[in-house]
Amino acid sequence: MTRLIPNKMLLAGLVWAMLCLSSPLLATHPYHVSFAEVEWNPKTGNFEVALCVWPADLEKSISEMQGRPIDLDAEPNLESAYQAYVSRRFRIVGESGKTSPMRWVGSQVGLKQAWLYFEVTGDKKPGRWTIENRVFYELNDDQLNQIQVKVGPARKLVSSTIESKPIPFETDEGSRKR
Repeated sequence: MTRLIPNKMLLAGLVWAMLCLSSPLLATHPYHVSFAEVEWNPKTGNFEVALCVWPADLEKSISEMQGRPIDLDAEPNLESAYQAYVSRRFRIVGESGKTSPMRWVGSQVGLKQAWLYFEVTGDKKPGRWTIENRVFYELNDDQLNQIQVKVGPARKLVSSTIESKPIPFETDEGSRKR
């Protein structure tokens, strides 16, 4: 079920997510969360995305996708594997129903968090879009994926779970006033 979170909850959610991602006491984590920042760039029409995930979950998903054990610290050249995984799990779809192509930018993978950066081709003209973040749903039934969508000055924070449908948003003036 997709639900909008009031602005007052934005700070609490972000603090909670950062505490979760930075806690040194967590050898294995009892909860499963990701956080994505999606910003529409009206000059290029593209969506700029920063996705923060647990490295342990990323390693497990990449290993399953590759069909062999992967060690994020030892494996060379994982950028293409990250891109392949994310392109299957994170989508932005336009009004036509066609999934927009992704351009990989890079990653920063550490012990406690992994940031994955990419752009999704959009449109300079206003339009209706849907976003779907299904990262780690194949691993965790209780996975919670938070997405902050920024269009102009307007921001919307939404949470999605395994039962969620794609999240609609608009890139026009009307959406900025909401």
